[in-house]
Order: sequence, then C-alpha cells, then structure tokens
Amino acid sequence: MTRQTGAEPAGLQAPYRVGEWVRGWTLPDSGGHEQPEECEGEVVQVGSGWDGVDAHIAYLWVRMASGREQRLAVRGSARTDRPEP
Repeated sequence: MTRQTGAEPAGLQAPYRVGEWVRGWTLPDSGGHEQPEECEGEVVQVGSGWDGVDAHIAYLWVRMASGREQRLAVRGSARTDRPEP
C-alpha cells in the first residue's frame, strides 16, 4: 500500500523511464478550452511518480526544449531520438 494514495500497487511497470525522449499529445485539463497538441521532450516523471500505482493509465510529464513542462498521454506517445544541441 502506498503512503500517498492508500492504493495497492498494481505491479505494472511504467512504459517509459525518466530521461527518455518522447513525442506525443498533450493532455489538457478537463473542462478547459485547450486542444491537445503534439510535442516532444525528456520524460521527467511518469504518472504521479509512484511506480506501479498509475503508470499504466495515462500520463507522462516531459520537459520540452524551451524548459516548459507538459503532461503527455502515454497512449499515442513514442520514444524518439533526442535532438542535437
């Protein structure tokens, strides 16, 4: 059981790891007026960050080249090559 959510870990491994470069679609907040957009960046967090709890259900946090962080849907995201500096 996790201290943060009180949930039992599902035992599922996250499909991505921190440090990987991915491209995918943003997940705007529900109820907002933003539309999903494609972007890419370095994975800085998977789901809530609690391995096995919610990694299988939805999102990654990525840091884009601009330094801004964005939430991406796991479904539809793919690893890609990191751009040259």
